[in-house]
Amino acid sequence: MSNTETPGLDAEVLLRHILGFDRVALFSRFSDPMSAEHLANYRALLRERSRGTPVAYLTGKREFMGLSFAVSPGVLVPRPETEILVEWAIVWLQNRNASTVIDVGTGSGAIALAIASAMGADWPGEVIAVDVSPEAIAMTSQNRERLGLQNGVQLQMGSLLSWRDEPVDLVLANLPYLQPEQIAENPDLRAEPLLALDGGPDGLDLIRQLLSDAPRVLRSGGALGLEIDPAQRDAVTELAHTLFPGSGVHVLQDLAGFDRHVIIQTVSPGHLA
Repeated sequence: MSNTETPGLDAEVLLRHILGFDRVALFSRFSDPMSAEHLANYRALLRERSRGTPVAYLTGKREFMGLSFAVSPGVLVPRPETEILVEWAIVWLQNRNASTVIDVGTGSGAIALAIASAMGADWPGEVIAVDVSPEAIAMTSQNRERLGLQNGVQLQMGSLLSWRDEPVDLVLANLPYLQPEQIAENPDLRAEPLLALDGGPDGLDLIRQLLSDAPRVLRSGGALGLEIDPAQRDAVTELAHTLFPGSGVHVLQDLAGFDRHVIIQTVSPGHLA
């Protein structure tokens, strides 16, 4: 697996998956012989990984915010950098009871379900996970049941916010933001759904649509958080200032120090209903 960035870790994760061991058990029993069936299955997974299939698709799961999510090739694999946006949202919600949160382009449901889990069963707010993809809605439904959050997250099939008329307190979105050439140049992305990656010529097609429509439903004193490509920072913040005049706009960096999320906090009652 020399063409992967973390061959040793990938091999270990796949081996633990095949054997059903945690890391402690793996190293304590490392000298135990492997059955012919396990060895054949392990070699098959290594071959698939060497072809670029993400480890998460091979194991069928990915950890996000300390929770285990089922994933499949029909949805984007949750990334660690998105946890920064979720952590910010959880803090923002802590002193705001009965808020309505919408996770736009939910994919596996990672953002919506992580927030519902963190806020707890007694939180009086509402979390809605929306996606245009039937596969994504099905995966979110599976993860909702897997995490015991059937009463914590509502599912909605729809495009962006077009289906929503009632006021919303918080909108979060990890929409497709890559340009076609970025996708073509990155072999690690070829196994993931193009619908979840391709943001159009400048990567901003869906982000632009969401920001243009959000003032229609976003409540005064509400907020909107977007994940972006770091190179899009200036374009997205300029668009945010234009569409949300008088509102606060700031940028969150990921753990690598890249500008990764744009946050809009509405503070102009005269602008938004």
